[in-house]
Amino acid sequence: MRRALTYIEIDVDFCALNYGVSPCTAAVGVTGAAKCFNTIRTCQDRPNFTNAPVTLRFGLDVNYLPPEIECFPCLLEANFTPARISLGEDLGQRASLNVRLRDFRHSDTGDGFDKYRTERSYDPFNQGTFFGKFRIRQAFLRGRNIRLIRGYLGQSLADMDTRHYFIEDFDGVTPQGTFTITAKDVLKLADNDRAQAPLLSEGFLIADIDAVVTTATLSPSGIGDATYPASGFVAIGGEEIVAFTRAADVLTITRGQRGTLATTHAAQDRVQICLIYDGESPADIIYDLLTSYTSTPPEYIPLTSWQTEVTTYLQRLYGATIAEPTGVNDLISELVEQAALAIWWDDTTRLINLQVLRSLTSIGSFDEQVTLEGSLQVKDQPAKRITQVWTYYGQRNPLKPLDETDNFRSTLASVDLQTETDYGSSVIKKIHARWIPAFGQQTAERVNNIQLGKYKTPPRLITLGAYRYGEIEPQLGSAYTVGSWSIQDEFGAPATALAQITMLNTLDDKYVIELEESLFESEEQADLINRVITIDSNIFDVNLRSLHDSIYPAPVLGESPQINLTVTINQGVIVGASTTSVAAFTVGDWPAGVPIIINVLGRIEGAGGDGGSQGIESVQDGGPGGLAFYTRYPVTVQAMGGGIWGGGGGGGLGSGTGSSDENKRRGGSGGAGYQPGDGGIGNTANGNPGTTEAGGAEVHSRAGYGGDPGMPGENGSGDGQHGNGGAAGKAIDGRSYVTLLSGSPGVEIKGAEIN
Repeated sequence: MRRALTYIEIDVDFCALNYGVSPCTAAVGVTGAAKCFNTIRTCQDRPNFTNAPVTLRFGLDVNYLPPEIECFPCLLEANFTPARISLGEDLGQRASLNVRLRDFRHSDTGDGFDKYRTERSYDPFNQGTFFGKFRIRQAFLRGRNIRLIRGYLGQSLADMDTRHYFIEDFDGVTPQGTFTITAKDVLKLADNDRAQAPLLSEGFLIADIDAVVTTATLSPSGIGDATYPASGFVAIGGEEIVAFTRAADVLTITRGQRGTLATTHAAQDRVQICLIYDGESPADIIYDLLTSYTSTPPEYIPLTSWQTEVTTYLQRLYGATIAEPTGVNDLISELVEQAALAIWWDDTTRLINLQVLRSLTSIGSFDEQVTLEGSLQVKDQPAKRITQVWTYYGQRNPLKPLDETDNFRSTLASVDLQTETDYGSSVIKKIHARWIPAFGQQTAERVNNIQLGKYKTPPRLITLGAYRYGEIEPQLGSAYTVGSWSIQDEFGAPATALAQITMLNTLDDKYVIELEESLFESEEQADLINRVITIDSNIFDVNLRSLHDSIYPAPVLGESPQINLTVTINQGVIVGASTTSVAAFTVGDWPAGVPIIINVLGRIEGAGGDGGSQGIESVQDGGPGGLAFYTRYPVTVQAMGGGIWGGGGGGGLGSGTGSSDENKRRGGSGGAGYQPGDGGIGNTANGNPGTTEAGGAEVHSRAGYGGDPGMPGENGSGDGQHGNGGAAGKAIDGRSYVTLLSGSPGVEIKGAEIN
């Protein structure tokens, strides 16, 4: 018969120096009334504390403890509650270890104890108790390593089952003589009450600023160099985000960034540094959150494995502007849901695992030969049923509450009508996706499909027991086939269920296992090759390569399999240009061989030229219209009833007739475009602005009207000085790179096409 052994190990901080011996500068009567105990709590020279951690081991007090494994035989019990993995919901439930120890007298000898006991004026064995002194000397146990070790008589310590946790708190010594330690797994360090990202910024405005100034000064003096980076983004007063560069305490700012508007601010308005992730892998985002904003040791995160996992099974990028300190647990949980991930602490390997949710292959089978008799329980989970998923994505203003639906550019609703009919009701899940970027419809579609694939038929929860050291060594997070007479098909024949282990409790003689049925359907599998970008709301200055790289990993020359990209500009949507100096839609640079199809249901439209104005010493011509579409990379444009329109030129400035009227000038009107051109300024009348559909009408017969899409502006006229109309904007620059597929309806081209 096997005899079970249980040990607890704790790593405590202990200084390697000797009191008062250089570099230690402590001295009795100067830094303290007596010598320290070489712990942080009792240290009298903290700058020179030199940590050499000591491991203390406590054993369950049984009469067969092996003498070769040194320990204090004072462990009364070690109760363990295992972690539970949350599949695509959040960070799950933390593992918990509760240790109860019996206090005892101790002579203060050995590693980690009193180096100077022979110099003390008391007998340490007869004064105080082990844990009474321990809790004072080792007051800073939170976050220290603690290990639960279980095995059998005859095993070496190295061969026993060892599980790793971190001390959360302790209590005692009680009047009954017990000392209690509570420990959690490492992901507890991400809890909102101890980890916020970004960190709170302590600077504030030294004076009022209006809505147009481009500098601001931080207070208190010196805070800029002390805590602010040289450049980045800050939120002022919780109302406006600005880009900045910094010199000492002075910020040079660009107003109204990241979906916010420039506004006035008062002295003492706080200036909070923003944390920004733009188009990054969820593996990299979570790694940064854990290592930069919690005390999680980086060696616990196998980043390369994480990156391989998301590259192999996800290939989506995510981003967010976090403008206020936010709980790290909340941020990671949101990303777990929106990227459909699972994250858990492996207490045996001391690694945090990351898994992309997907259909898994069974690596073993729990049948009636393996499962402990009477241990199998199968429970339905009707509360998990979902028939509709509404995902809001493309957050507009990061300073607004996350659950404001009108603060998102886009929404995607996925509905399983058949399931609603079968069950007789709908169940709606809403996801406010801070992390899914604008135009990431395929990313939103993926998470919707996974949610419906898993939960439109509620998965069963399966609990069972299995012998330790039997045929199967179960692995948390892996999938297994479960079979039993109680799991049957519609004919009453024995059936099996594929399920994923979400909880694993390893006891001395058995495993207690909890699994959730894996009900993925083919629709949940993300298409990693055929990438889709859907432009579903108006936008300016699209660079397709930059837009792609904010949603998907960058394509690589010669990669296999090769990606394909399809871009759809939805009906009624306009891709425009903020000025006539940039194209509305630029294809950008791509590695050779990436097929790109652009479906134009809406419109690509250059900016309109401004109308001619009266200058201080000269007359200005109407401005040229802007370019709609630019490429030097081969693309296919699918003609689907949309348009590619160059901007209209601005009308020329007009003047009066006759000697008495020659200085009466009328501004030319703006050209058509998105943005439309502004009307020009005259000393008699200003021109009309253009619209997205037409150039501005003339304000006088001698002032030029604005050009319609792809047309030049009209020249001004009159006896005095007057201006010419602006040139028409081109529809396509790079026509030789464009394969234009004809069809019905076709694409409407307005403006010149040049090769």
